[in-house]
Amino acid sequence: MILTIAEIVLPVFLVTAVGAWIGRRRDIPTTALRHITYTIAGPAVIFSVLLESEIELQSLGLTALVSASMYVLMALVAWGGSTAARWDATKRKGAVLALASMNCANYGLPIMFYAFGDEGLAIGAMFMVTNLLFHMTLGVAVAAWERGEAPRARFVRFLKNPYLYAIILALILRETGVGLPTVLLRPIELVGQIWIPLMLLLLGMQLVKLKVGEIWRPATALSLVKLLVPPALAFGLTELLGIDGVWQAVLVLQSSTPTAVIGLLVAQEFDTRSDLVAATLLVSTLGSVLTMSLLLGLLR
Repeated sequence: MILTIAEIVLPVFLVTAVGAWIGRRRDIPTTALRHITYTIAGPAVIFSVLLESEIELQSLGLTALVSASMYVLMALVAWGGSTAARWDATKRKGAVLALASMNCANYGLPIMFYAFGDEGLAIGAMFMVTNLLFHMTLGVAVAAWERGEAPRARFVRFLKNPYLYAIILALILRETGVGLPTVLLRPIELVGQIWIPLMLLLLGMQLVKLKVGEIWRPATALSLVKLLVPPALAFGLTELLGIDGVWQAVLVLQSSTPTAVIGLLVAQEFDTRSDLVAATLLVSTLGSVLTMSLLLGLLR
């Protein structure tokens, strides 16, 4: 099982290593690359996934409730813990992005399929869609929050979120049954396919700039919380809702995935302690090889 998870994680680190190599060159326009990833490739993949997914919105049910609840609960844990530690506002927002984001897509879904087959994959996909929607709305709102900013300015900032329009347009097309011509849909899909590789490259470019002495202690603390708290919360929540069997196992495992690259992407876009989020992503992903293996052994 550890070998299987390692085979999923290793390609992620190989692409990240390429990003680290690129990051050592000063002539690479990292800001432009980040904006392409955030404002073009990201909305394209969100639009494609929502439009073409065979999962009915009405069928999300308890899975959506658990996914949304876990995002909010981990955001509260992050904010409460970082406030108790007397971190500044920017660092607290970074902690929220690091703990609330879950790598339940390219990391979690292969594990769900391997462990539980098509049923696990379907449940995991429901969880992933809800988590992604929350992160690109609530997570972005947290990252963009500025103390003293007028409510109108906050609303205008929210309206500038490109993911909002990708989500709304995809949902409208789904509900109305209006098909998008292939000549339009295929370019959107092609652009969306570069999203994950670009995020991994940006991760490597961020990691190579980290100053070890300044960041690894808080990153390690956040990683421990990320790896140990979600399994307990998710198990308690599913027990409370009467969810058991494979459904419970998948929800607990998806909730227990490490920090997601998309959490780093949002942190970079809004200049919200991306160094802290990147370090937490690295440490929690490495640690998850052990914790996910243990959880799989207990839940299968």
